[in-house]
Amino acid sequence: MSTNLSWLAVLMATDAPALPAPWVMQLGLSMGWALVLALLGAGLTWRLSLNVRRVTALVFGAWTLVPGPFSPDYWLGLAFHAPSLTATLLCGWGLQRLLFAVSGSLSAVQPGFLRAQSPTWLLMVLPVLLGYALLLDTFAVLPLPLYVWGFSPALLIIMLVLGLLPWMGRGRIESGVISGRWIAPGALLLFAITRLPTGNLWDALMDPWLWLILQWLLVRGLYRQWRAR
Repeated sequence: MSTNLSWLAVLMATDAPALPAPWVMQLGLSMGWALVLALLGAGLTWRLSLNVRRVTALVFGAWTLVPGPFSPDYWLGLAFHAPSLTATLLCGWGLQRLLFAVSGSLSAVQPGFLRAQSPTWLLMVLPVLLGYALLLDTFAVLPLPLYVWGFSPALLIIMLVLGLLPWMGRGRIESGVISGRWIAPGALLLFAITRLPTGNLWDALMDPWLWLILQWLLVRGLYRQWRAR
């Protein structure tokens, strides 16, 4: 019994979190913002030719390689730290849709690759609610601390089990396009290996910008459902 209790205490412990190495944290910050900026560049030129989109994305992404304050990730890191692993993988997924679209159809490369359609938009409710819960936890209005649980190994195990469920269903590669269902489990597995971006699981799954975008997509999805009635 005492052995089981000790293992439970280890799994629930939050006072000795596993943090990423400094060089891994810096690498993750630069790569994360590189993908974000590359997607931004590709999105700004999505109406132009495929070669223009690719060159623009490459230039925007390579901009993060500039050392010191001349690099955008220097200032973005100071203001927002690093994007979440979920946002980073979403940007990578968006890039492969915008720059390597199968069959080259315009509908496959539109910047609406995050379209909120039924029932997909329903999956956005939980992360949006989680964002509000973490916001309330920031102001210490919740009866129990929520953010600190992100350092608990038990939460990582639970989320890994839940995140791997899509792999047993439709989370597979079809027609050369990576399914978006792989993003959440991919972010969890990447966090388990690297502990990026801060060693806290909530930071790996959610960031303020991603939270705002999800709310916009959710509201748009609800509006479209209402208009379709």
